[in-house]
Amino acid sequence: MKFILHNLRMIWARLSNSGWVLAELFLVFIVMWFLCDSLGCMKYTFYRPLGYDIDHVYRLTTVQGGESRDTTLLNADKYLNILKRLEQEPTVEAASLSYWSLPMSGANSYNSLAVQDTIGQNGRIIYATGGYTRVFHMQEQQGRTFAALPVGINNVMLSQAIADAFKKRLPEFSLNTPLTWRGDTVNTVTQGGIVGSFRDYRYGNDAHWIFMRLGEQLMRERFGNEQAQIVFRVKPAADGPDYREQFLREIAPRLDTDNIFVASAEPYTQMQAQFEVMYGDTDKVNSQTIVVLFLLGNVFLGLIGTFWVRTRRRRSEIALRLAMGSTKQQVFALLMGEGLLLLALVTLPAMLVCYNVGVGEFTIGRTALIATWPVEWSMMRFLIGSLGAWLLIALMVMMGIWYPARQAMKIEPAEALHEE
Repeated sequence: MKFILHNLRMIWARLSNSGWVLAELFLVFIVMWFLCDSLGCMKYTFYRPLGYDIDHVYRLTTVQGGESRDTTLLNADKYLNILKRLEQEPTVEAASLSYWSLPMSGANSYNSLAVQDTIGQNGRIIYATGGYTRVFHMQEQQGRTFAALPVGINNVMLSQAIADAFKKRLPEFSLNTPLTWRGDTVNTVTQGGIVGSFRDYRYGNDAHWIFMRLGEQLMRERFGNEQAQIVFRVKPAADGPDYREQFLREIAPRLDTDNIFVASAEPYTQMQAQFEVMYGDTDKVNSQTIVVLFLLGNVFLGLIGTFWVRTRRRRSEIALRLAMGSTKQQVFALLMGEGLLLLALVTLPAMLVCYNVGVGEFTIGRTALIATWPVEWSMMRFLIGSLGAWLLIALMVMMGIWYPARQAMKIEPAEALHEE
């Protein structure tokens, strides 16, 4: 306690000099909190689980050319034939056919479901065969799998996010709650289960998806000659760097049906990278990272420089203390304690400003991508950002004091006093 009171008296005695340092630390803490919060949320968003797995998943690329040898076949029949043959391959764990329904593909279809004709939620419609959730390893309720969902447009499974949105507006909402499509007050939509929380892409929010299982007849009637997308999961033991070439060489020729041919099998991880570049995510993340690191570097150099110069100017004081019998360790601890105490004095006022900024959630950079506010605001997020800022600033303060103080202590007290 005496140590702290002594440092406070020293700070008060040099208030004209210490005031500028306090003001600088106050501003630096706010800036550093913002940088730690932004960078921390960026990394959290990047590394947190998607909610599904795209490792060992491939997407077929097909081409259609020439005249059909069987004019009675629709494209739906041909794609179904490819899917059935693919599912029989020993290296394939699961496969699925879908229309405009793949994650990170850019193609989609939306519609709205309503409860009691007044409470509605918009969602992306997933038209897919039963293997879809198995291909992507999505979380399903036991006994309520997508593969067991009855075929038809009036049987659906909801993603957890859209179910939660309904429940927020209607607390009694459950799997037994009847739904209707927007504009359709006649037909009732039945829920078959819930798919666990997931994001449709790395920088997105929890997905609002409505799953609808396709059957052969529904595909022919509703999609006819539309182009379908086929994805499949390879067994981990069979997958490897050369699997793609092996697939195209040995398996793809067996899948060709009529005038639709398999041209390639693209790893889904590669599709993810391409989607992020095309969507602009990669450029935005790189730009923000560069800005954050640039500001961090400037704050780092500026704060270290301030304490470096401040400590060097106190060489005569250090020499006098040594001449009066203080040990080098005592003087070093005094300087370090004073620097950290200056930081402690501005911490609470600066945190108050930071908290109000966070609560206000100003609109700069507020996008679906991780710009300024990628993660929902919470007390935990605020405290983690504040702790990170405090530790970084404390490290800078100690670095700014340590080296010049160490150098000052090497000089003989009489020499330092003579210079002064």
